[in-house]
Amino acid sequence: MNTRHAAVAALIAGAVAAGTVVAVDTAAVAAPAAATAETPADPDYGSPGQGEEEAVDGEFRAASFAAATAPQITRGSVIARAKSWVGIGLDYNSGRRHGGYRTDCSGYVSMAWDLDFQPATNTFASRGVTEPITKAELKAGDALLDDDEGSSGHVVLFEKWANSDRTRYWGFDFTPSGVHHRVYDYPYYPGYGPYHPVRYKNIADDVTTPPAPKPGMTDLVAANINGDGVDDVVGVEASTGKLWLYKGASNGTIASGGNRVEIGSGGWNGMANLAGGDYNGDRKDDIVAVEEASGKLYLYPGTGSGLSSRKEIGSGGWNGMAELMGGDFNGDGKADVAAVEKSTGKLWLYKGNGTGSIGGGSSRVLIGSGGWNSLHDLVGMDVDNDGRTDVVGAETSTGKLFLYKSNGTGLNARTEIGSGGWNGMNDLIGGDFTSNANDDLVGVEKATGKLYLYPGTGTGLGARKEIGSGGW
Repeated sequence: MNTRHAAVAALIAGAVAAGTVVAVDTAAVAAPAAATAETPADPDYGSPGQGEEEAVDGEFRAASFAAATAPQITRGSVIARAKSWVGIGLDYNSGRRHGGYRTDCSGYVSMAWDLDFQPATNTFASRGVTEPITKAELKAGDALLDDDEGSSGHVVLFEKWANSDRTRYWGFDFTPSGVHHRVYDYPYYPGYGPYHPVRYKNIADDVTTPPAPKPGMTDLVAANINGDGVDDVVGVEASTGKLWLYKGASNGTIASGGNRVEIGSGGWNGMANLAGGDYNGDRKDDIVAVEEASGKLYLYPGTGSGLSSRKEIGSGGWNGMAELMGGDFNGDGKADVAAVEKSTGKLWLYKGNGTGSIGGGSSRVLIGSGGWNSLHDLVGMDVDNDGRTDVVGAETSTGKLFLYKSNGTGLNARTEIGSGGWNGMNDLIGGDFTSNANDDLVGVEKATGKLYLYPGTGTGLGARKEIGSGGW
């Protein structure tokens, strides 16, 4: 590898170190075979080499890429295809194929662009596949390309900017440590390159549709803030960043907007992935949340009427996690945190100690081996009232709702509890809103902004009931 492409020592740290595997998701991935290509100094970055340009499934185009006759692909489709390789255990090996495409950096981007042949980094332009663009023109589905050949070249698929200064961006690449969906320095990490923005000539902007109502509230969480035995709804007001409490009643209703209580005066739109539970053992539910700017995890102790000063319980890296859930997943009477690792799609459990802290990265436990990025709005809730928090989530590809029951050490095989249409819901939360011992599900209907309660039956969910008329 050329020295200008060598990794700088001690580059950005990865996600928190993995813990012991105790249970796996039903779609477990077989252990990958060892790569045959030479591995660079840091396997998280760059390319160890690529395969030769070749056809996919025997369909090779003419001498030059016929962009005018090739079918267009939308930007949204490119991103969806890129995500399909994330977290499924693929090993970087230019001599192997997945779905007909080489399992290397340029094969991965060829797959995302749905090409019927696979250029290498040094032939994307000469084959007429890409054209240069400016940094200001970058959109989802474009790429950052180092167009050298072999292990000196590399390509990263661009998704979106990660900050207002446009110095960091979300994207995808395939390196010796796997397929990554993560935040990159623009244009790529120090010590590699040079990289230039390029565009696939046959990419098309997505057709815009009338937007759904703007969310009035975001990051909803269920928590029994006032200690009355009925869960309340807590949420961030999108326009102000204030945190509001909607008190629950035992009949499954919540306080109206006129009766809500402000428990956070502002700045909560800088927090994400709110989760609730009694983390310090004082019988008052608390809130945990990730500070997006720093990646730190904070605990806001409940007081019985609101929240007190926050306490840092995770020093960083938590913006690499998604779908945080609070609950007692192992049934030991202490609130835990479960979350999906964005880069791998794995589901991890961080055990609570009952005194306001959770276990660090070295003690976290793997409870889902991969594919959890294919679900949205994961919820921690005790569906069957056995004292252990289960996981409920909507599958993006089908819109179905699935239940993963906790067995105390991990999760059982999933069961379907909602046949479809759940992609039309968001901000799902779970808790006992009806005081019948069975946890219920609450969620916002995207199209209308209405809030609905789905009563728990002990095995699934009953017919829904509107508990918020709009503006959610």
